[in-house]
Amino acid sequence: MKRIWFYFTNTYNNSKLNVKLFLTISLIMVTTLVLVLAGIRYAFSLYDEQIYSKSSQVLMMSSNSIEEKLERVEEVSYEIAVDPHIQSILSALQGNVEKYEFYRLEQELEDELVKYVGSEKYIQSINLFDSFGREFLAGSSSNSLKEKDKEFALNQAEKYEGENHWMEIDENNGFLTSVRLIRSYENLNFENIGKLMVRVNLDKIVSDLPKPHGDLAGNIVISDGEHVFYSEKGMDHINNNQFLAKDEQGYGIEKINGERFFVNHFTTDFEDWTYWSIIPFNKLFSKINAVKYSLVLVFMLLFVILISLGFNFLRRITNPILELSATMQKVQNGNFTIVNSLNHSKIYEDEIGILYRNFITMIHRIDELIQENYSKQLLIKETEFKALQAQINPHFLYNTLESINWLAIINKQKEISNMVEALGHLMRNSINFTEDIITLEEELDIVKSYLTIQKYRFDDRLEFQLDIPSNCLKCRIPKLILQPLLENSFKHVVETSIDTSVIKLQAYQEEDKLLIRIEDNGLGIDPLILHKVKEGTVKPRGTGIGLNNIDTRIRLFTGEPHGLRIENLLGKGTAVTVVLPFQSE
Repeated sequence: MKRIWFYFTNTYNNSKLNVKLFLTISLIMVTTLVLVLAGIRYAFSLYDEQIYSKSSQVLMMSSNSIEEKLERVEEVSYEIAVDPHIQSILSALQGNVEKYEFYRLEQELEDELVKYVGSEKYIQSINLFDSFGREFLAGSSSNSLKEKDKEFALNQAEKYEGENHWMEIDENNGFLTSVRLIRSYENLNFENIGKLMVRVNLDKIVSDLPKPHGDLAGNIVISDGEHVFYSEKGMDHINNNQFLAKDEQGYGIEKINGERFFVNHFTTDFEDWTYWSIIPFNKLFSKINAVKYSLVLVFMLLFVILISLGFNFLRRITNPILELSATMQKVQNGNFTIVNSLNHSKIYEDEIGILYRNFITMIHRIDELIQENYSKQLLIKETEFKALQAQINPHFLYNTLESINWLAIINKQKEISNMVEALGHLMRNSINFTEDIITLEEELDIVKSYLTIQKYRFDDRLEFQLDIPSNCLKCRIPKLILQPLLENSFKHVVETSIDTSVIKLQAYQEEDKLLIRIEDNGLGIDPLILHKVKEGTVKPRGTGIGLNNIDTRIRLFTGEPHGLRIENLLGKGTAVTVVLPFQSE
């Protein structure tokens, strides 16, 4: 509570600080308005000059970004070339391989290449050729090279003897091709065992560059000093003569197809490429002039609006916080119900409203946790008391029952032997606390031991029906929840009746829930008693494990939507249904 109080007190103090800061800023704005209006014109004149240098910086950043991604593709190409698994497959393909072996090696090779295709989103496809010219493809086969272009690319790979080489193949605007010769590194013989070709989607790289939207984004063009091999907006109307760079860096106003453009270029060491930025001149500076005058007008309007709305804004902040602060003082003294008296009509959809709602939710949750913790402490005390009552040496009881069993066997008393074995199995599972959750099948073993004893006791007065589907046997349930429920039926139905009593145990799945139903043909439960049983106010007879206790155990293990359902069958008996989540092993 102290930490919560500190948080809200800080919030309130910060709000008062924000109010003072707002008033101070308003005063400064009044005194500096004239200076701002005078200086804004001068600032925009400097902006006209800076736009040229800024565009150069943007172009340089774009080129660096493109080249970084291409260098990453080069690294992927190198990783493929030296990959030990790929090297071994290519070496194996050099010899005579059977058809099935070739298919297996082909699958392994393509699986390896798929991993590398997925490592970089800009890789369109990877084509690998073994020493016999057989092609292995991973990635998209769209926009693939023509056979003559492939042959030219593979010849270039041999020319550069294992180094990576970038190629700009005509009629493939938007794609670059990286080629490399693969040499065998086994025993350092450096034998040629294959050729690698990586297709890169240059359009995707350029589209991911940070840049303005619309016409101001312009067009990015890349040339290799002799001709243009890429244009972001297509190669139509691109004249190579207009993109011959005389200097490594420069800018100017150029006419292209009768329209003026601001053209900026920059040459890098990467393959000696030149990057060009082409922006429509009129659209660029007409918007800047509009911004100049609009900014002055907007500044003055904002100043007037800010002053008029400031006081309403301050009142909207301070009044709810003062009310909330007073409420927190009462909560600090232990009055959790005071939050219900807060004026909900003043809770807006803003930060203060969020503060209100979170505070109310937090107090309600704290109150619920206190009540829940109190209930759990009572249950723990009751469980500890039951455990103390059950502290009898289990080994002594087991040995005694085993002695009785052997004595019954020697005297050929099969019924006594069966009852003793069933009792021993029942006690062993009742005292064993190592597993809290078991399968329904294991729980039924405990139930069968209990029923063995009761059948000898009641003989023909008991008819037990069991209906458990096989798909439910492996479902996990809390241990020892069925035997107490059956004992309750024996206590209130079989013992009190001289006629044949029918007890039916069945299980079935309903959506994502497991339902276990125990039904008898007794007289049923008085509605008043049933209401008290559900509330837990009726003390059980016999074992002391009440229905409310079992219901609480189920809810602790599986959550609130689950538990016990008790039904009065209108003079035909009582049905108790255990609702659990359907969870198999």
